[in-house]
Amino acid sequence: MSTRKLPDYRLRQKILYIDQTSAENLIRYGDLYLESGAVSDALDFYAKAAHTEGLEKIRQITFENGDVFLFQRVAKALDVEPDPSDWKAIAGRAIEHQYFSFARHALEIINDTEGIKALAGMMKAEEAEKGA
Repeated sequence: MSTRKLPDYRLRQKILYIDQTSAENLIRYGDLYLESGAVSDALDFYAKAAHTEGLEKIRQITFENGDVFLFQRVAKALDVEPDPSDWKAIAGRAIEHQYFSFARHALEIINDTEGIKALAGMMKAEEAEKGA
């Protein structure tokens, strides 16, 4: 499937929002986008198809990558509310990848003021290291 060309923006919108595309075809497009590394686009197709298996794959990918914003979108698509330990864990993954603003967002969601202060210290140290 990866040899197929991805639809351009207009066709993608048509498939998702105008045409009465079957869930099976939406899942195929989601798979195609996921194989191409376009996780956000794959999420759109899987969500439209209510494809739990695909959404769970994306949830795992976003967690591993520390992508807090996509993690939040996929949780919404799955209709689940991550618990504070999930947010703390994904903030940790974001920090590992040096996605400090993502980490801060996750910590703000759970009002972890101590974590936010510690993160601010890390960010300040990172800036000082880059400036040296």
